[in-house]
Amino acid sequence: MDRNDDKKLDSLLHSRRSQAASPDLAARIIHKAQGLPQIQRFLLWHLLRQLFIELHLPKPGYVIASALVLGMFLGFSTAPQSFSTTNSDGVNTQSFLADDEGLL
Repeated sequence: MDRNDDKKLDSLLHSRRSQAASPDLAARIIHKAQGLPQIQRFLLWHLLRQLFIELHLPKPGYVIASALVLGMFLGFSTAPQSFSTTNSDGVNTQSFLADDEGLL
């Protein structure tokens, strides 16, 4: 834009009548917003998403946190295995190793 266009724009803006906002504008907005019902869906996905938003985890953090929670859940939900006191598995483990490798 050249200077002539700038002057025309300035004169147009100054010639336009602007009305000041009423002093109770903020109060009217708040009053109107309080009357509107706030409908929220309580879906599991939305609750988890809101939780992660509040914790401010980056996206790789979602994967790590989910994997840890899933691992803990699976670890606690499986039945503990009973181990025998005999070392029968030790013989089988050593049988496939070469003679020079041995157990470290």
